[in-house]
Amino acid sequence: MEMQLTPLASGSSGNSFLVRSNGSAILVDAGLSCKQICTRLEQAGADPGSLKGIVVSHEHSDHVKGVGVLSRKFKLPVYANLKTWNAVEQTLGEVHRVEIFETGKIFEIGGFRIHPFSVPHDCADPVGFRISCGTAKIGIATDLGTATGLVTSLLTGLQLVVLESNHDPKMLRDGPYPWELKQRVRSRLGHLSNPESAQLLQRVVSDELQAVILAHMSETNNRADLALDCARSCLGEFLEHRGKIFCAYQNAVGPTIDI
Repeated sequence: MEMQLTPLASGSSGNSFLVRSNGSAILVDAGLSCKQICTRLEQAGADPGSLKGIVVSHEHSDHVKGVGVLSRKFKLPVYANLKTWNAVEQTLGEVHRVEIFETGKIFEIGGFRIHPFSVPHDCADPVGFRISCGTAKIGIATDLGTATGLVTSLLTGLQLVVLESNHDPKMLRDGPYPWELKQRVRSRLGHLSNPESAQLLQRVVSDELQAVILAHMSETNNRADLALDCARSCLGEFLEHRGKIFCAYQNAVGPTIDI
């Protein structure tokens, strides 16, 4: 195992991913309370005090809710691009240390090489992450309204892809959301539907890819079986020969994937 990823939570109410390698660990987002994050880290067999930092994808509360308290309590540096930091600074309060990264430019934390890349979403400067350590490479893109060429390129050639599969189009259409919110979710700056996610996965499958985790599923407008069935319909050859596909959940830790 060169790298290991564990979803601590993923969904509309909070997102956080634990990435580990050779005794080093980081959090990608911390969208639960500090108490919840610590509980889930314990369930995953990780000590919050041993983290090298928290990497922030964008400023929405379901990605940053616990960042400030975690940073202060465990003296963790917070990594964000400048526009995201400016958007969230007052909400988070004082943090242990801020490290500003530049979107599109690779930076390093504790042996991890992290490439933040632009994604289309309705906030200041949202990013996905391509993370490598040794020969292991993973990608995380959980909030994006459309699959750009850049996103497709940077999610290709990886061993693990964590990708949003937010909603079933029919459930969203017929569901309880106000019309304006439905339009936001469906927009190019909103969230990927199950079919859109599946089509993107079909494009990024490579000989290196070992596993896919479907993430950020709406509790109101999606179900795991629908997301999985849709993805599997586009990934037949991948699943038949070597690959595995999983869902990350809002209220449960895991699955842990070793690559």
